[in-house]
Amino acid sequence: MTAVSNRVRIQFVGATYHVNIKAVTGVRAFTDARHRERFLGLLASEIAKSDWKCLGYTILGTHFHVIVELQTLTLSSGFQRLNSAYARWFNKKHGRTGALWQARFYDVLIESDYQFLETQRYVALNAPRANLVEHPEDWPYCHYGALVGRYPKDNLVDEDTILRLLGRDRRQARIRLRAFVEENDRRLRRQIFLRAKSEEAQTEVRTKTRSRQSSRKPIDS
Repeated sequence: MTAVSNRVRIQFVGATYHVNIKAVTGVRAFTDARHRERFLGLLASEIAKSDWKCLGYTILGTHFHVIVELQTLTLSSGFQRLNSAYARWFNKKHGRTGALWQARFYDVLIESDYQFLETQRYVALNAPRANLVEHPEDWPYCHYGALVGRYPKDNLVDEDTILRLLGRDRRQARIRLRAFVEENDRRLRRQIFLRAKSEEAQTEVRTKTRSRQSSRKPIDS
């Protein structure tokens, strides 16, 4: 029998990844608020160490999701360090030994703005789909609540990078993001995205036109 090797993990600066890591079968890695708060503290430390731009996260019971943009080639080393630090704390707290996480973490390279927004939606909906809350913005261990104004600003997350995809006006961008997350029809979600892109392009054209017109005004002699 031929062994199946792990796929090569592609990393490059500026790339954005959706990372999902699951605990081994039968173990709840995050049993309560204290566990999730501990993990968030370790995540904040790793964001600084690995020079990640964090663009989202959610922490459930058996797994977590994180969205990061790389500033340096630290995807593998950063998540290995993060996983190890939390596993050591968890095992010590619970008097256990052995692996906490499944063998390798799962990552997806995000290759378009629309895919990025769909990933935001997927991460935001994890908690309600797990019956932890009714509405995605109510889960306190996900960046989405702060992103749409339910909670104060989340200092772990670069909110501007996310909201900018849906317009320059922050309030309008939040409204559009909420509509995108709550819309079940993929075709209508794409329309929300395309409408925002179209309006942004029109705004940019108007701004450039005004700038050119202003530069052509005659200088008083």
